[in-house]
Amino acid sequence: MTVGGINQLANENKLVLFDDTFSYYTETKKGSKEIILDKTGLNTYRVQKYTDGDSPIPLNGIVLSTGAKTTAEVETFLMQLETGETVTLLEPVEKKEEILANAINPTAESNPAGAPFDGFRGPDQLIVYNRSFGETTKTNAYGYEITVEDGFVTKLGGGGSKIPDNGFVVSGHGIAAKWLSSHSIIGAKVTVDGNGTVRIIQDVDSFAFQSEQAIHQARTSIEKAKANYLDVSLEQAENSIYKAELRLSEAEALKEKDPFLALDVTRQATQLAYDAYYYSMPSNVAEQRAIWYRPEETTLEGVKQVLDRMEEAGFNSVYLETTFHGYTIYPSKIMEQYGLPAQHPRFENSEYGPYGKDLLDAYVKEGKKRGLTVQAWTDGFMVGESSLGTPPQFKVYPEWAATQRQNTTGKPVPDSSSKYYWLDIAQPDVQKFMLDIYKEMQMNYGIKGLNIDYMRYPHHDFEKSYGFSSKTRTLYKEETGIDPYTLNPSTNPEEWEKWTTWLRVKENEFVEKLHDQSKEINQKFMMTATPEPGPEAVLISDWKDDIDGVIPQAYGHDFNSIQKTVQDSKKLMPDGTMYYTGIYSFYHHLSEMASVNDVISAKHGTSGVNMFAFGQASAPSVDALGKGPWREKAVNPGEEPIKAAHVVLKEMETQISKIYIEQGAIYKREGKDLKQSFNELNKILKRNPTQMEKEINSVLQEVDNLIEKNRLESIVGVRMKEQLAEVKGWVDYSLNHQKK
Repeated sequence: MTVGGINQLANENKLVLFDDTFSYYTETKKGSKEIILDKTGLNTYRVQKYTDGDSPIPLNGIVLSTGAKTTAEVETFLMQLETGETVTLLEPVEKKEEILANAINPTAESNPAGAPFDGFRGPDQLIVYNRSFGETTKTNAYGYEITVEDGFVTKLGGGGSKIPDNGFVVSGHGIAAKWLSSHSIIGAKVTVDGNGTVRIIQDVDSFAFQSEQAIHQARTSIEKAKANYLDVSLEQAENSIYKAELRLSEAEALKEKDPFLALDVTRQATQLAYDAYYYSMPSNVAEQRAIWYRPEETTLEGVKQVLDRMEEAGFNSVYLETTFHGYTIYPSKIMEQYGLPAQHPRFENSEYGPYGKDLLDAYVKEGKKRGLTVQAWTDGFMVGESSLGTPPQFKVYPEWAATQRQNTTGKPVPDSSSKYYWLDIAQPDVQKFMLDIYKEMQMNYGIKGLNIDYMRYPHHDFEKSYGFSSKTRTLYKEETGIDPYTLNPSTNPEEWEKWTTWLRVKENEFVEKLHDQSKEINQKFMMTATPEPGPEAVLISDWKDDIDGVIPQAYGHDFNSIQKTVQDSKKLMPDGTMYYTGIYSFYHHLSEMASVNDVISAKHGTSGVNMFAFGQASAPSVDALGKGPWREKAVNPGEEPIKAAHVVLKEMETQISKIYIEQGAIYKREGKDLKQSFNELNKILKRNPTQMEKEINSVLQEVDNLIEKNRLESIVGVRMKEQLAEVKGWVDYSLNHQKK
């Protein structure tokens, strides 16, 4: 039976193979027919069991999957397999795929479907760009690109890619992006003929090229670590690269005799080179490493398994979705008081041992055992979607529903675009209900913060705009004498602006009330916001006095794209705001290497990273993060800024003795003096943090003097200054956000 696709969610009418590079689960729809197989040899697998979709993918194993709607041939093949039976996977040593590009070096005239879009790349299009087009593709981040040099793929992913002189870039959006990402690897051979047909070939040479590139990358990273006096796991890195080169030599010898075995050994070499690269990275002692997660577990063992995997990756904070689809994940007394279901139906029959049916309690206390704190991620005023029927709130309180102008039914109706249901933020009763829920979570559980999501009305044009429930119209009329339904931005622009501003103020008032309530309970409690790109992100400055941290959502997967998102957001908020970067590596099923590079890019200039989402995490990516940038435990500066400052200063002392003096980056006497300065800073931090700014400025001057006198390598001095700036920022954050 021929495999019709690898790691593809569209599994109808074909046989799809899922491996552990995709995720921990297949994420397929219920009703699928799937078989889980464990690996037993080079290309042999043993049938473990049948499932009906969303199957767990074994480490190094596979899942064979087909949809509820499938062919008789595929269904017969799967159904005749018996538990314990051996299946052989005959992978071709050469794979060829081709597709006709929509355009080469498009213009608005030559490719009208792409005219309104960046890089003239339209929806679902595949475009080829060479140097005749310009220096970059000029595309946005909502696609996938491969860079081809001298016939080989040398870079995957991203937008706005640089076009090489010795090659080209193939860029896809939507369906074309999925095709491109499914068939491309580093080292794949790519050609484009005169008709625009793109051909991608993967063979043993491709994987050998990939391995050579990985070894080169690791060697470069190791040399950089040495030259820059970085604190990394050099011994492990060099040992891994030694093994990688041995494996690659073995593969070369096997290529003619046993190409399939050669392919397997080449992949082993690549993985070892990847490991060497990860070990050559420094691992910070203070940063947020957070993961968004919507829980599904109904047993304590399931909770423990998820948290164990998070710990393996190095995460130190879980942004756990505590409310979704109008329900709480824990048994809520507040929900009961309002006559609503106490808990999400998914968890009604769950059992978490000593935690009973309380999933949130299980996550908080089991997470603490593993060094993971929990922040509550909530869906705010978005309480359901059309496919799930009317949310519980609207069955009891239909008047609470936010209403679009075009909705004249008098009933709760989902959003005309997103199909989500929304609570009406402007209504005092709705605000009180939500405040009561958040207070219950904070008072009854050891959560460290609240990540607010969906805290504004959806932004639509006039006819689809929100705020037209009977209650809200009445409130506005009582204040202004005007029924907002009679207003029109074309005929009453000034009055329309006053109306939309009034709604915006109501949104802001709720966030202010939530801030005041949270800080009254616990001044260290952290409030963060995750604005969507667009109006939400632009309006974030409205909340500058009410939130402690901002997590801009960076959808791109290259340094420039990620950093642009972060820096644009930072311009809107005051200094002292805690910043993390939200990245989508797992959600987009990026490779382990791409996920690690996303994390490095996202951390730059911020105090950490939030990854979306653990439901799509894969074992190789978890392993890579745990070997690389998150190898060592880290204090979370948003939750414990003073402790984070302490450990960084202590680490700076240690690095002077362990690395800088020993390797000649600083003279011994000056090194001891500087070490003493860091030690004094730590003492002052314990005694009186308010003096830290003055004392840090003094030490910064000391570092500058040493650099100027050539008594301290500038690369190390600059790093010290960056570390001291972080310490100063965290102390300022503590004084401004965590003190009454």
